[in-house]
Amino acid sequence: MGQEEEKFGYKGGYGLELIVDLKGCNLSDLSKEKLQRFFVELCDLIKMTRHGEPFYWEDTSDIPHLRGISGFQFIETSNVVCHPLPMLNAVYLNIFSCKSFNTDDALKYCVEFWGAISEVHSVIPRT
Repeated sequence: MGQEEEKFGYKGGYGLELIVDLKGCNLSDLSKEKLQRFFVELCDLIKMTRHGEPFYWEDTSDIPHLRGISGFQFIETSNVVCHPLPMLNAVYLNIFSCKSFNTDDALKYCVEFWGAISEVHSVIPRT
């Protein structure tokens, strides 16, 4: 496999997506600043270049379990999306990149950062 193939793509595919559902998280201190720290530290860990500042959306609807602050971070090779839901003590994450990354390291960091009691995840090669 050539150097370019090792750097970009995953086993000849277009990319790799890590989908993570975290439960039992303590989100009492959820804020845009905490989400910012999450994106910066995660991207540094998995060696992804962030593009610009994250975008945030705060749900203040009448649907209590959806209330919270979500964030979206563009990276050079795609994006990281984070949906913390305080009422459910849950965080839902997607990390997608056409540059390969260590999904085990990313998963471990996410669990520790959000203080999750349990996690369910999938790793999907994008073709």
